[in-house]
Amino acid sequence: MRRKSPVPLLFVGLGVIMIMIFLFISIGDEHANNPEQVIEDFYDFEKDGDFGSSWELFHSEMKKKFSKSSYIQTKNHVFMGHMGVDTFEVEIKEITDEKEFKFSKDGPIFKNVKKGEVLMKYESQFGKLIINQTCYAVQEEGEWEIIWDYQY
Repeated sequence: MRRKSPVPLLFVGLGVIMIMIFLFISIGDEHANNPEQVIEDFYDFEKDGDFGSSWELFHSEMKKKFSKSSYIQTKNHVFMGHMGVDTFEVEIKEITDEKEFKFSKDGPIFKNVKKGEVLMKYESQFGKLIINQTCYAVQEEGEWEIIWDYQY
């Protein structure tokens, strides 16, 4: 009996693995080049109580304001604890282009920004609440990231 060579099967296997890696990288980078998607992803994570993943989408200026553990703890404490909320609804209004956005009184100033109005609707121990938050998507090192307005 003649044995079949494993080489063709090996090439097919490697081809399948390479295609899977390409698809994984493409899907994983989807929000990096799409400001609308990064805003949607951020608030989907927030809605699901996955504050660690939403924090990962923050711009470095936001990460200076909140350490990851502090952000997760505060969000859980305020929204889940004090308000008694398990989840909430999110409505992202029209996302518009802004020529520039100043993060705080002291800067920095960002160019070519996307601005989104977001409504978060809570059913809490204090009744129905709607919070309107303006968020911005700005690019940092080629990736779109979330930043909020601290001009006060």
